[in-house]
Amino acid sequence: MRDISTRQDQFERRIKIFWIIIICGLLVLLGRIAWLQLIEGERYFRISKNSRLRLVPLPCSRGLILDRNGEKLAGNEAFFSVGVVPSNVTDIDELIKCLDEFLDIDKEIAKKRIQEANNIFRPVWAKRNIDLSAVTYLLEKEEDFPGTVILTQPVRSYYYDEMCAHVLGHVGEVNQEELTANSTFGVELGDLVGKMGVEKAYNSYLQGEKGGRQVEVDAHGRTLRVISEKDPLPGDSVYLTIDLEMQKIAAEKLGQRKGVVLIGDYETGEILTLVSHPTFNPNLFSWGVSEDEWSKLVQDPGDPLENRALRGEYPPASTFKVIVAAAALEDNIIGKEDTFFCGGELLVGNRIFKCWKEEGHGRLNLEEAIIDSCDVFFYQLGLKIGMDKIIQYSRLFELGEITGIDPVSEKDGLLPTREWKLKAKGEAWYPGDTVNLSIGQGFLLVTPVQMFRVIAAVANGGSLINPYLVKEVVDSQGKVVESFSPGRGKKIPISSSVFDFLGKSLRGVVREGTGWRAENKIVKIAGKTGTAESSDEERPHNWFIGYTLSD
Repeated sequence: MRDISTRQDQFERRIKIFWIIIICGLLVLLGRIAWLQLIEGERYFRISKNSRLRLVPLPCSRGLILDRNGEKLAGNEAFFSVGVVPSNVTDIDELIKCLDEFLDIDKEIAKKRIQEANNIFRPVWAKRNIDLSAVTYLLEKEEDFPGTVILTQPVRSYYYDEMCAHVLGHVGEVNQEELTANSTFGVELGDLVGKMGVEKAYNSYLQGEKGGRQVEVDAHGRTLRVISEKDPLPGDSVYLTIDLEMQKIAAEKLGQRKGVVLIGDYETGEILTLVSHPTFNPNLFSWGVSEDEWSKLVQDPGDPLENRALRGEYPPASTFKVIVAAAALEDNIIGKEDTFFCGGELLVGNRIFKCWKEEGHGRLNLEEAIIDSCDVFFYQLGLKIGMDKIIQYSRLFELGEITGIDPVSEKDGLLPTREWKLKAKGEAWYPGDTVNLSIGQGFLLVTPVQMFRVIAAVANGGSLINPYLVKEVVDSQGKVVESFSPGRGKKIPISSSVFDFLGKSLRGVVREGTGWRAENKIVKIAGKTGTAESSDEERPHNWFIGYTLSD
């Protein structure tokens, strides 16, 4: 009986242990269910919802860029891309391998874009600009390419290629730094934004706002139905001050020579023509410039990406004599009929400074010196004025400062001072430096747009104009969003009689002096020539600044 009782006790203990295990298991299971429901429930609900719902971005059209007469300079053309929804891809390497077999994609870039996508439920492009046959093939075989979608996107098109490149600029894929900028609100990695020129400066107007379509998809990512949709908003159109016909003529006349043609209204500051050469084709960037193409551009010794009108810094040469003459007359350092003798050279210290005319000009007054661009006359005049006074008057014309035409990339040139030379060169300022300064050479550097401002001030009687490239911004409904008309800036504190004298002298330069090639039977032109010496390997920099006269 005792054995039977012992076995019964053992059996009951085992039953109790078994129930304890079952109860503990149930408690663990209930605890896990509670955790999933109460703590992780919202996250899993979101994942479940997103696994059947997709937000498909609808690209917006970038705003147009037009000339002052409404001629389109930059617009958009539609093209197809292959997109990949990262959350629907189980084997990235296999998918990329399959796509590469008929699309010839950049496998490394495509894989990186898919892996680093900000939102795994939104498509990222793997290959842009595919043809219609590739679109058809992908749609027919979509089950063989899980996670792929066809995207219809606008591509930027520049209708006159290189002709307006430095004015318009170009677009490119946004980088991380630009994503934080106010002008790129709502932009994601992979989107195109303005990178230079008007495209960059007015990107916030041109960009537009993307729309979106929420759709329900099946396990293969195929759309079952559209749940909701928001239409994209196109970007605003930008009207420039540029005149396309004038731009064409200027580009044709400049040809393949390295240089700038800059024409504007000396009363309003509107820029009518801006041509810089060498140039580039901005359409290269619309599709995503290749490494080879980019290397060619940045390694080209002609610097085709550089806008010489705004960023080229050059000695102004004899065009600077306009400011030197203004300083001399305004401060009564010389009279209009006072003369200096030019024998072809001038000894300053132990150095000889030559005139461009070897035999010299003889004795001549200020007007004659401007007309014939006599260097020796201005050497003597510069020494009499002094470098400090010359720099003072240069600042009245705001040399050494940006004009504001493009505050993003414009350069400010260089107005050398005694302090600058001591710091930059470790030397004092010598009389020979003043001699060079008086004919616009030596350390002095200006940009073409700065000299446009100088000659405009002479033409309009002494007001500094504010050069600008954009007239107005108009939305897709034709409503003017913003107009630009900076108007004249400050009045230069130089007497009107001095400006009248300069205008009369500059007319003489064209009529009978060094600027005779600009003489025209249709309109009267006043101006000043300049030839700046450069290094032995380079040709001199040739200048002409001028304006037309009304009868």
